[in-house]
Amino acid sequence: MRFTRHAEIRRQQRGFPSFITDTILQFGEIRNAAGQATRVFLGNRQHREIIGELKRAIQFLDKAKGASIIISGDNILTVYK
Repeated sequence: MRFTRHAEIRRQQRGFPSFITDTILQFGEIRNAAGQATRVFLGNRQHREIIGELKRAIQFLDKAKGASIIISGDNILTVYK
């Protein structure tokens, strides 16, 4: 999805880095807006869901710390810590 010139200027003025707009587009709730447009809204429910997913991701990353995978060609031979 591309930004119009207006949207890009507003995004920069309002301090919305691209990862925030990507997150809103990925997890937000779709609603109707004026002029047959669509609004993607990140509300409290979506915020809580994202936080929960990030916490689980952090737990997985903690488990992966210090882990190794041995690969030969297209084959994974083993995994270990």
